[in-house]
Amino acid sequence: MRRCSVAVMSVVRPMLGIAALMVLAPSGAHAQGTGGVRGTVYDSLGGVVSHVQVAIEGSKANTVTDTNGAFRFPSVPAGDVVLNMRRLGYRPMSLSLRVVAGSEAALHLELAPVPGRLPTVEIRRKAEAFSSRLAGFNERKAKQVGHFVTRETLDRMSSARFIDALRTMPGVSMRTLRGGVVTVALRGASCPPVVFVDGFPATAGVMDLDMIDLASVEGIEVYSGMATIPPQFLSVRGGESCGVIGIWSRPFRKRQRQHEPVSLAQVEKLIGDRKVYTAEQVDEPAVLAEGSSLSPSYPDSLWEAGISGTVVAEVIVDAKGMIEPGTLTIASATHPQFARMVRSALDDAVFQPGKVEGQAVRQMVQLPFRFERGDVTQAGPQSPAP
Repeated sequence: MRRCSVAVMSVVRPMLGIAALMVLAPSGAHAQGTGGVRGTVYDSLGGVVSHVQVAIEGSKANTVTDTNGAFRFPSVPAGDVVLNMRRLGYRPMSLSLRVVAGSEAALHLELAPVPGRLPTVEIRRKAEAFSSRLAGFNERKAKQVGHFVTRETLDRMSSARFIDALRTMPGVSMRTLRGGVVTVALRGASCPPVVFVDGFPATAGVMDLDMIDLASVEGIEVYSGMATIPPQFLSVRGGESCGVIGIWSRPFRKRQRQHEPVSLAQVEKLIGDRKVYTAEQVDEPAVLAEGSSLSPSYPDSLWEAGISGTVVAEVIVDAKGMIEPGTLTIASATHPQFARMVRSALDDAVFQPGKVEGQAVRQMVQLPFRFERGDVTQAGPQSPAP
């Protein structure tokens, strides 16, 4: 366990491997003879680390970092104290510091990973979504002639209704027809827009848009008037004078069953009982199976903003080389959108399981990912996605 001593009376410089005090702010809220300690825990890749156990040695004061990697002890007796930090997958760390009465110390702390992480997966370019089929959609989106909704935007929506994906578009109004059919009108048009699915007109009449499964949609484009409609959406039947809605589907993906998440406390018990192993405990650590690759998509908005970032995912790989349901955890991330892309990419990952004395065993695996493109701007730390 690493130990470092810091007197929290003034701003000090970061120390190698351990980031130290950044701010010392007086606070009248603390009782006489007590001060406060708050901090944020990062990993060596710059992402905030959640679920770190933080305790003040020799006392009952303990807490766990939240999804922003933050913790706080609002009332600590003034004097010298020792903070102990530990989390599965990282080396434990101790920090000695002096608490000043009436002040709150703000710390930036860095945990080092234990040996045995898999090599970092580098994502350096934006993947064109699902082949050249969407090349036209991406080109038109870049020209910004119509209105567009991407898969990234759909993933952030709280609603699963297709109609709700169009509500924020200018000039779009909703109509509920006889029988409960929900459709839209564009810019006050008296007739419904023509709907295209994957480049082909879907229907000659009114279409109930709420029948479309939003999970099956990769992108949506909307054109309100004839002057803006691309040639690709001018059908031989006509009728585009009331506008066009283009829908692009996602390739079929097996729907993942929802499972109860396995907590870190449960994982620690499994490791303590030798029912699950860490990379340090196996003779042959788990690795990605030959032919299995991990290639998360670079989120459109972060790519266009030139933002880079990192994610560290944790999973339990079973003796057959599959990720055990409910064990995928985001240990750290610099942006929740990166975390979401990693979660999606791990759905189909296959591994060669770890081995002890020649027998395949269950193993906890840490997988680091780095998203980076040219002329990047570093993202500020944000919370891992749940």
